[in-house]
Amino acid sequence: MRASDGTITTFDVPGAGTDPFQGTSAQAINGPAAVTGEYVDASDVNHGFVRTKQGAFTTFDVQGAGTGPGQGTIPLSNNPADAITGYYIDASNVTHGFLRTP
Repeated sequence: MRASDGTITTFDVPGAGTDPFQGTSAQAINGPAAVTGEYVDASDVNHGFVRTKQGAFTTFDVQGAGTGPGQGTIPLSNNPADAITGYYIDASNVTHGFLRTP
């Protein structure tokens, strides 16, 4: 995140992997400054997160999301009411959309 004074805040979601192609990927920020995105864990599984302006994390997985490498939950956007949209990949590697309400 970049503050109005130019300060950049970096962060890693707790539980994010540290090997290549793992880690934290912020996708969107809304008016109240909540950031949403995905993190990839040490098993190469995708998970969703929301980070508040104060720095608190909430992680989530869509029901039905796969738990194998390359599968899981991938949030893409959030709105001012904190509704999150994205997609998830199930255990058969099929992609589905989702809407997560606050």
